[in-house]
Amino acid sequence: MIIDAHCHLHFPQFNEDRDEVISRALDAGVVMINSAVSPGGIRSTLKLSEEYGKVYSTLGLSPSELNDSIVEETLELIEEHRKEIVAIGEVGLDYYWVKERENRDKEKINFKKFIQLADRLNKPLVIHSRDAESDVLDMLEPEDTDVMLHCFSGTINEVKKAVSRGYLVSIPASIIYSKQKQKIARETPLELIVLETDSPFLAPKPRTRNEPLNVKKVAEKIAEIKGLDLEVVEMVSTENAKEFFGLGF
Repeated sequence: MIIDAHCHLHFPQFNEDRDEVISRALDAGVVMINSAVSPGGIRSTLKLSEEYGKVYSTLGLSPSELNDSIVEETLELIEEHRKEIVAIGEVGLDYYWVKERENRDKEKINFKKFIQLADRLNKPLVIHSRDAESDVLDMLEPEDTDVMLHCFSGTINEVKKAVSRGYLVSIPASIIYSKQKQKIARETPLELIVLETDSPFLAPKPRTRNEPLNVKKVAEKIAEIKGLDLEVVEMVSTENAKEFFGLGF
């Protein structure tokens, strides 16, 4: 068994063959954590979890969504479905798409709301931090919530800071070609690594559609980088994800 700790199976890129994609993963022993990033996506994500026994849901909102009513609707949906989800996220900050200082400040206000909700519901947080790693780490510092840094792209010093706090670092399938992701995997202890595909994005081959089955390639690359047996990487990363998401199997 191996866990894809972050994917988006409900996205339209899978509309033509979603069942086949999920079946391929399940047949290969891949458990999937499906992440919603919009109110509509929340409903689709929960439906997939109902249909498939080894597809679990996290509910969140794209940080670049600044509409107050959508933010509040998402917070309410998370609370409404708190017993059906294994984490809150992805949530966080995105400075790649959001450039204006005023809007970045708004992102921080919204992110704080999700942090507070996670604390109140005793749920772990799955964090999006594109080009905003330093501010994300600063905002999380006073919190006592369990954290998984999805597709983390920070500096090595930021990786060390995250590791010192016990945050999980989620390594995506782009590690196959990304020197930065390879360096992050090298610097992060296996005990704090989980694996993800971020499907349909970040495929092992650029500009192709990704799918959860490719999480096995992530494990293979990490085993190569760290000089470990593949079975060790799969076992430890799986246990890390099971503990973080509270999976009882």
